[in-house]
Amino acid sequence: MTSSDAFREDLAWQAHRALELGRALCACEGRHHWSYAVLRAAGITSIGSEEPLMASLMTPLIGDHARVMIGGSADLGLLCFVGRCAAARNPRITVIDRCRAPLALIEEFTASRNIACRTLRMNLLTLDDREQWDVIFLHHTAEFFDAPSRAQFFERISASLAPGGHLVCATMSAQKLAPEKQAELEAEFRGHTVNVFRQSPLAEREDGPELERLLGDYAKARAARRMGYPSDDDVYEDFRRAGLQILSEHALPVKWTFSKVDAAPGSIRKFVIIATRD
Repeated sequence: MTSSDAFREDLAWQAHRALELGRALCACEGRHHWSYAVLRAAGITSIGSEEPLMASLMTPLIGDHARVMIGGSADLGLLCFVGRCAAARNPRITVIDRCRAPLALIEEFTASRNIACRTLRMNLLTLDDREQWDVIFLHHTAEFFDAPSRAQFFERISASLAPGGHLVCATMSAQKLAPEKQAELEAEFRGHTVNVFRQSPLAEREDGPELERLLGDYAKARAARRMGYPSDDDVYEDFRRAGLQILSEHALPVKWTFSKVDAAPGSIRKFVIIATRD
């Protein structure tokens, strides 16, 4: 049996190794898999504040030897979160991503900790019902798809749920913004991430100029994703069309206090949906 202690993370090591793997293996927009572990290690982004609520929702759904799929993973964070929730139940975890870099990081980590985990490099839009999972965990994965692809994405996810299985989906919705706001958002994201990074120990340990360029790429891609956030109605319609029945919905804190563009109350919403197939 794998102990939950095996899923403790060394964020500084992870950031350094993710940079090495990203240089060699990641060509994604915004060089996402180069920078995400750095963002976490520097305290720019984290699942930490969400973990108590997410764990309270996820843990009861994972039975003994449950088949668990993590759909999209930028680094080790989601795997380790699931492991901390359910290591004692020996879940059969599969991590799927279209980029080789995070999968290589996960493979190195799990091999070093003797953790059973399968990785699959594939586009989630190509999922079918030949393999199904008892729990599917999506953590803001949907925001990487445009509106037509997002509808198809949830249809594929629905087909991949085993009968009686559950989808745990952390997502965001937002009010639409005028196109000219994208440049303002990008500047806000860049200013915030670079300022926080410069105050972190990583600024001295790693190549600061390279990382600041990476953070600029991240900010540009992050702003573009925000512009494409769906409305609440769009989210609910995607679930309905995919044959997913929403069982419950839970608010998560939005920590964009630095943003003037999204400063209006209710302009953006972050939440977790628990759903099953109709």
